[in-house]
Amino acid sequence: MNQTDASTVRTGAHRTIFLPSLAVAATWGIVYLWAVTREPALPAIAAIALVIEAVVVPLLFIHAYLRARVLRVEAGDGRLMAVSGFPVRQRIDIAFDDIAVAQVRRAPAQRFFGGGALALITRQGKRHLIADLADADAIAAAINNAIRRNGAA
Repeated sequence: MNQTDASTVRTGAHRTIFLPSLAVAATWGIVYLWAVTREPALPAIAAIALVIEAVVVPLLFIHAYLRARVLRVEAGDGRLMAVSGFPVRQRIDIAFDDIAVAQVRRAPAQRFFGGGALALITRQGKRHLIADLADADAIAAAINNAIRRNGAA
């Protein structure tokens, strides 16, 4: 988490953004080992696994890396500003007054490694999900605290 002052909280991508790529690499590595240790060996399946490991897995890692470079969220000055997505960028700029609730959602791997997704519901009922954040808790807390302060005022 980065804090520039008491009212602004910033965060970016968490390392769990790479977990799907690692899962694909591990799965096809196991498929390759299984194919070459069969009697008789299964060269077609082994070749498919090698192609996936050589072409698809690096593309998945590059995509995750580029998503991580783009992902930024800032909550401060009464607004939430977020940029996410690759190759198509999505920009979110919402006033805290327009947000009904901010929640943090976590997949099982994110519970173990950290990170999470910021789920927003606006007062108009629109939903936003910003996945793979390093410190989604701090952003959600800043939004919810601002909502509570504005509601009490």
